[in-house]
Amino acid sequence: MPQSLLSRIFAAASPGQLDPKWALFSANSFIAAMLAIYLAFRLGLQRPYWAMLTVYLTAQPFAGAVRSRAVYRFLGTLLGACAALALVPVLVDQPVLLSVAVTAWAGLCLYISLQDRSPRSYVFLLAGYTATTVAFSSVSAPAMVFDTALSRVEEILLGISCATLVHTLLFPSDISSPVLKTLGAAVADAFARTTDVLSARSANMDTGRWKLAADITQLDMLSMHLRYDTAARKPDQRTIGAVQDQLALVLPMLLAVEDGLTALGERRSAKLNGLLADLAGWTQNPDRSPGDADELIGRCERFEAASGYDRSEWDRLLEAGTVARLAILIDALASAHGLCAALHGPSQGSARKSKAKFPHRHARRHLHRDPGLAALSVAALVVAVLGCCAVWIATAWPEGGVAAQIAAIAAALYSSLDDPAPTLISYALWTLACLPLAAIYLFVIFPAITGFPMLVFSLAPTFLVIGYLQANPRHFIKALALGLGLISALDLQNKFSADFSVFINGNAAALVGLLAAFMAIRWLRSLSASRAAHRLLRQGWSDLARLAAARRPMIRAQWVGIMLDRFGLVIPRLAASGTDIAVEGRRSLAALQIGLDLLALKQCTIRGDAQTGGDVSKLLPLLSRAFRWHARGIAELKPDDAQALLTAIDSALCAEIGKHKIPTRRQLALVGLRRTLFPHARAFSSEEAIR
Repeated sequence: MPQSLLSRIFAAASPGQLDPKWALFSANSFIAAMLAIYLAFRLGLQRPYWAMLTVYLTAQPFAGAVRSRAVYRFLGTLLGACAALALVPVLVDQPVLLSVAVTAWAGLCLYISLQDRSPRSYVFLLAGYTATTVAFSSVSAPAMVFDTALSRVEEILLGISCATLVHTLLFPSDISSPVLKTLGAAVADAFARTTDVLSARSANMDTGRWKLAADITQLDMLSMHLRYDTAARKPDQRTIGAVQDQLALVLPMLLAVEDGLTALGERRSAKLNGLLADLAGWTQNPDRSPGDADELIGRCERFEAASGYDRSEWDRLLEAGTVARLAILIDALASAHGLCAALHGPSQGSARKSKAKFPHRHARRHLHRDPGLAALSVAALVVAVLGCCAVWIATAWPEGGVAAQIAAIAAALYSSLDDPAPTLISYALWTLACLPLAAIYLFVIFPAITGFPMLVFSLAPTFLVIGYLQANPRHFIKALALGLGLISALDLQNKFSADFSVFINGNAAALVGLLAAFMAIRWLRSLSASRAAHRLLRQGWSDLARLAAARRPMIRAQWVGIMLDRFGLVIPRLAASGTDIAVEGRRSLAALQIGLDLLALKQCTIRGDAQTGGDVSKLLPLLSRAFRWHARGIAELKPDDAQALLTAIDSALCAEIGKHKIPTRRQLALVGLRRTLFPHARAFSSEEAIR
């Protein structure tokens, strides 16, 4: 290995920067790996190094994540092995058809895995590339395909069992504590952002929003491992899900309240200012009195916008809408606070706990999906794998199957990234960098080893450093490349044999597979941070267009989950691209709020009367058309289209006011749509709208 690379590796893991948690993780991974390779030797398995490699692929910072990953990895391996057993005996005499069938299976599994962004997606990811590994390894000896599949399953099972056992028993890191810590931080952030809005403090307000969205998304990912956690007392997942649902409402409600207060400006009534002051006092100290939240919500529900000769109709509507959203906001905050307190102890938060509603079985939050991008990822995998297969068949290269296997693994593993190409080229370079070290082990160190203890002693320095780097998120990719590349190159067997030509051919094939995946992804799949961010923003407007045109409204929780997750995805991409986060981030939140108003409008229309329902029915196609226009990346509507849409909103609002003098949900939804879509339009007047 080049000296510069060695110095960089050991500098990253120098004693001056030693982290005890990372060191413990590395030690556990190495112990599990040595246990797996020892048992594989004793059991006489065909490819013992698969068990060792599985340990490092399964290792995670938290014991619960290791256990969940182990379950999903075993299920995926079993499913992929069964697929290979079904395909190879039938198509082994038709290499082209076999290549196409196995690649199609891998592509299908990859597509399914990309539609589920939870840890469960690992099942289908493994099922896809396990089938390529077993099938392409069996082409030269198809009669042994069952033995190959069985060996793969056995060694994977051995590896995940050793990893689970060691990471569970030796100083396990539970995931419950980070989940509760993140949950508490998210609730505290929600209260802080609300206090900022109510007190008109704009400093760091946008940064706080982005952090709150990131906290909610992180909570969703962490809490999925809770059922496998090692903590003696696990937090209730239903309660955590209920807190997430409440927090998900905070951001859009905050944006709507802030916009309403900004629009009113100095025209806010004294009654509203008094209510805001009391609400701000409560958000700064929510534990002061359990009944304060209910009292404040009651005041919001009984609030009547002040009237007078100097108060316009539009101001009264804005004030009523702002207070209605304040009631939802306070209820969400109080419920989240009470549920979060209940998670920390039965005596805390009990006064509000009974009022916090959550389902008997909490439904998993809906997350953003991108079928188009998933299809491109599948196309890149198909091109890379079939390209390697074509070279393999045409040249009869003995190691061609290895290239096809590595291409499938590489194209699948990093397909969730916007641009996997830089990661793949980095992976290839670090794999190449490990080959000199592997050669030293194979041709210098291993010939002098006479027993398993000496093998452990020789491997310890290298793999303890690699494991330490793997625990560091900054060095995870290079550590994984070094570890997996080294384990594969060493190809540890019961009987030592080192052949330089086999060493060169096998590793050359692996690098060819990585290069094929890199080229296919660079050609078909790579997205810059800017393109990825704007793709996410356009998808939000496309969903709004479908929402406006749909006959049945979507469930509110589903809409909030998708859009909030999308918001959490778009912010870091906007930051990486150098785009103005404040402008585009607020547009993304605005799309979330528009959807909530649109859902309220459609639900009221389904239950409403024919008079106002007719006006809304005329409005919905115009909204759908406007959203499709925004989905094309065009920020501004044509003047005629914008005026027609504004007139339609005013007509529907005028009809609703004529029917109901007291503000209704439909009125407030129309006010919200008008204010969000046309923030600089003239103030609404029912008299002008009639004319």
